[in-house]
Amino acid sequence: MKALVPLDGSQNSKKTIHALIAMKEKISTPLTLLHVFDNSRISYRGVPDSSYALIEERGRKAAKQFLEEQRDIFSANGIPTETIFKEGPARKTICDIADSGEFDLLIIGRHIEGEFRSLLFGQVSNYVIHKVKIPIMVL
Repeated sequence: MKALVPLDGSQNSKKTIHALIAMKEKISTPLTLLHVFDNSRISYRGVPDSSYALIEERGRKAAKQFLEEQRDIFSANGIPTETIFKEGPARKTICDIADSGEFDLLIIGRHIEGEFRSLLFGQVSNYVIHKVKIPIMVL
């Protein structure tokens, strides 16, 4: 069984990591950690045109470093992982990768509080949970 775990650095994502580490004895396969860099979410207000590429590159570098740090956390806790770094809109990218035929399970965290807000504002996890076709474990 191959499991995909999207992570984004949020509190929700941290809770997912802690939950997976707590149940590491039950994990018998490497987890595939996914981080999606969505450069459309970078605010360029007040930034000169010549700086766009530099800002995006710094963001991309920080995103890749984040993914490496998450891999190291799992590794330090004895959980083997693989990583995938992608660019694009997070909601669509997560669904596309999850439903690519490569994965048997999607493990994702979801906010317990604020369900109404999540419904209204289209949180990534809420969207993914309702759109992905493979089985999902919500933490």
